[in-house]
Amino acid sequence: MKIHLVAPTKNGESYLFNKGLLAPLGLMYLAAHTPADVDVRIIDESVEPIDFTDIPDIVGITTMTATAPRAYDIADMYRSKGATVVMGGIHASMLPEEALEHCDCVVVGEAEELWEEVVADASSGRLQSLYKQESFEDFARPLLPRRDLIKHKRYWSANSVQTSRGCPHRCNFCSVTEFNGRKIRVRDTDNVLAEIETITRGNFLRRRVVPFIDDNIAANPARAKELFKALIPMKILWGSQASITIARDEELVALAAESGCRFLFVGLETLSPGSIAEMGKSQNKVSEYAGALKLLKKYRIPVMGAFVFGFDGDDEQTFKETLDFAIENKIQVAQFANLTPYPGTRLYKQLLEENRLIENVFWKDPAWESHVVYQPMKMAPQQLFDNTRQLHLDFYSYRSIFKRLSFRKHWSYWLAFNLLYRQTVVAARTQSLKMRRTAPEASG
Repeated sequence: MKIHLVAPTKNGESYLFNKGLLAPLGLMYLAAHTPADVDVRIIDESVEPIDFTDIPDIVGITTMTATAPRAYDIADMYRSKGATVVMGGIHASMLPEEALEHCDCVVVGEAEELWEEVVADASSGRLQSLYKQESFEDFARPLLPRRDLIKHKRYWSANSVQTSRGCPHRCNFCSVTEFNGRKIRVRDTDNVLAEIETITRGNFLRRRVVPFIDDNIAANPARAKELFKALIPMKILWGSQASITIARDEELVALAAESGCRFLFVGLETLSPGSIAEMGKSQNKVSEYAGALKLLKKYRIPVMGAFVFGFDGDDEQTFKETLDFAIENKIQVAQFANLTPYPGTRLYKQLLEENRLIENVFWKDPAWESHVVYQPMKMAPQQLFDNTRQLHLDFYSYRSIFKRLSFRKHWSYWLAFNLLYRQTVVAARTQSLKMRRTAPEASG
């Protein structure tokens, strides 16, 4: 039996400089749970095209909302050629009925523990249309992901490692808790270290560089300290996501730095306490932001600060306040996004009930990321989009870059990163304007 596990991109395109950003860890885990007598292959569209002349018995396709239309096209193509198609991932899990219009079977939730059953049922002609993970499985000692099935040199990093699943918080715009649960399930530290020992070293640095893809690597401070202490003798370099609350514990920050932390993605989200309450992210205290960023800077941990715009309290002043804060606090890199009501989130349900979604299935529009998909409270949708885009451009202006740059160790790296990000933002604006101009012609 042959199985292909497919990770679609939004339009079948590759990433920066024809390289994928991160290897598809979820599919590597799924491959590890595939029976040993099965010929399994991972196909990641970000690094290689799909060959539709090579048709396996079963195709497993993972879906996010941004990639759902492309995933459905791929599923339709494989089915037309006789393959059995199974879909999973967060979008298919939130909307299994929609996904079933394009596939034979949907796996809802974390698929690893169900996968052998799905494969066995498919091979014997007993495949069900829906399999659902009713409980969140133990994650203490997962199987090692099948890194041998990916092309390491085609990624900026093929060394992604996950040390925990789940999030205790329930932000209204996030579907992590729906998919992975509110209880944090952590791996045994020795199991994490054993996986790190198997990954490759960077050709230039000759050190293992590890992106930990936990939703919040410091969600459990005691466990995080245990992990960081264990990482110190391994002499790796790593980055991850963390809540700004990590900076409430200086010992925790110091251990993160000593263990090799060189980057944290931090969801600051907003400078408005009212918007914090609206989203349900009570752990964030806006009054602590400046001090927290200062502490992280003290230990030379660069931060990508993530901000979201479009909450009911946001107005024109919100954008200027955020830009001034980000520059004044010398945030190394930042991401500014429009609020998006993804399926499965409380926000999506709320806006649907309030009749504020401009289009209920907005993800089926190829140009949906070039506009706001709901009606904000205090501004027009296009006004919100334009203001967010302009903020991006202002933050990555040459003037802003040099005001924020600290001429310390690795300053040239962060300068290059900012200039590259600037190029990406400018290109995105150009593409957005192009799509906006052609959209009326396409609809006509």
